[in-house]
Amino acid sequence: MGTGEIAALAAAAFWAAASLLYGKTKLSAWGMNLGKNVIASLILLGQLYVLSSLNGSDIFKADFHAWSWLSLSGAIGIMLGDTCYFRSLQILGPRKALIVSTTAPIFAAVLGYVLLDESVTVTVAVGILVTTGAVVWVVSDGRSTDEAPGLFPGSALAGVTAGVLGAICQAVGAVCSKIGMEDCDPVEAALIRLSVSAVGAFLVVAALGQLKSVTTKLADVGLLRRFVPAVIAGTWLGIWLSQVAFKHTSVSVAITLLATTPLFAIPLVRIFYGHRVSGIAVVGTVLAIVGVYLVVS
Repeated sequence: MGTGEIAALAAAAFWAAASLLYGKTKLSAWGMNLGKNVIASLILLGQLYVLSSLNGSDIFKADFHAWSWLSLSGAIGIMLGDTCYFRSLQILGPRKALIVSTTAPIFAAVLGYVLLDESVTVTVAVGILVTTGAVVWVVSDGRSTDEAPGLFPGSALAGVTAGVLGAICQAVGAVCSKIGMEDCDPVEAALIRLSVSAVGAFLVVAALGQLKSVTTKLADVGLLRRFVPAVIAGTWLGIWLSQVAFKHTSVSVAITLLATTPLFAIPLVRIFYGHRVSGIAVVGTVLAIVGVYLVVS
């Protein structure tokens, strides 16, 4: 297992922890997207400054080609994709929302094959199917308790639709990121994607007339106690590590491993929500691990 695969699994674990916190944040989907993008961009800017100072190099090295593709990746994968995921999360709850998000590897494998000429061997294809199928089986356990937070309710159809759109955006964003990162550092790539997404989310929130409400809520210390740890885990560490994964392995492999997020969420849901872990969850987790092994082998 190489650097890219390890980074993808670590990102999945961080995103699992963040999802539980994001789901209980009293912000609209667009408001959460704006807040997390701004905070994480500032953290990444500081990280990039420190790293460039230690290396004695320029802080920004990406060329026009990298900026173009990474900006497109941020707008589609983070600004639109994350907003759709947040909306699905608010309606369906963590595990049910992740049922839909596990379709992302399929979209990524197809796009990687068509646009990046990435080969998909029989073993990798079987691994993708086994992992995706196992994750879906785990999170669709009918005996699980409803985990929807109830803060911004909506119809099940709206939740599923948002989840599918989020998965498609995630896959497209991953492919664009892979193309833009050919000669770009993962930290700088993550900063470009997030900063562009922050600007886009700001414009949308302003257009929706939510800017005053969102900024007022983000100034609340009680909300920040839950929101900032989610940003650190899911957005700063999660997106940075996902960029490392896209840099060092194929898009289909990276996004398949990123889709194991619900497996990491199982023990966290047990701890924070007190829900019993069923036998289906255990068996499904084992199958998913087998699928992951097939993908990275």
